[in-house]
Amino acid sequence: MKFTIEQEWAEISQHFRRMFGGLGVVGLSEHLLEFRSEPPAVPTGISLDRQGRLLANMPLHSIQSAFTTVAFDEALTYLSMEGPDTAYTYTIPTEILALRG
Repeated sequence: MKFTIEQEWAEISQHFRRMFGGLGVVGLSEHLLEFRSEPPAVPTGISLDRQGRLLANMPLHSIQSAFTTVAFDEALTYLSMEGPDTAYTYTIPTEILALRG
């Protein structure tokens, strides 16, 4: 399931909610999608704004590019973003996925 950020924000938001719902704090707005784990789970998180900018809260991850597309795997365990100069994949840690039951 691959979506264009500029044209399919609503669909991206729906998949983001389904992917991260029940796993921590999820924030969805017209301009920003956010996920943050809650203690005692491993600290992680991801934020994507409507301009394709990413903030990943994982050690050693620093992304300075803008993305144009977002793709979700069918099991909703990871999402991949692509832009003109780079690609990035965020995978939900196993410990947090276990919260799905």
